[in-house]
This record gives sequence, structure tokens and C-alpha cells, in this order.
Amino acid sequence: MSKSLYDDILAIATEYMGIAAEDYIRRRIRIVLRGEAPEQIEVDRLERLAAGIDMTAKGYMSEAKADRFRMEILALARKHG
Repeated sequence: MSKSLYDDILAIATEYMGIAAEDYIRRRIRIVLRGEAPEQIEVDRLERLAAGIDMTAKGYMSEAKADRFRMEILALARKHG
């Protein structure tokens, strides 16, 4: 069974942020979805999510690592599109 888009986003975030990933990514997605359940995210919202990650992740990690994180999130559009 293939994983949902949300599950793939969370898996990538966990690689980059460890145990802090779930709270962080749920908060970022809720912002993108204007309060909707994070599990409801669709591919058309990935660019906005990636932009938010780009703005905030640099506070948690190096710029290069944050850029890789953002690019992996954007790459999900090919898998789920």
C-alpha cells in the first residue's frame, strides 16, 4: 500500500528534524491549509509548504540542509501528482 502525501512529508521531516518533526510539520501544514487537518494536504499545496519550510527551517538547521529539506518536499509532487 502506498503512503499518503502526509505520511511522506512526515517521513522526510523526521529525517531532517528527528522527534521534533511531527509537531513542526503539523504546524506548518495547518498554516498552509488555514487550520484544516494536516492529513488533508494535497499536492497543489506543496509549493506553499516548501516556502514555509524554507523560511523557518533555517532557524533549526544549516541553510544547505534546509534547502535539501525543501527540495525533497517539492519532489513529492512527482510521486503524488
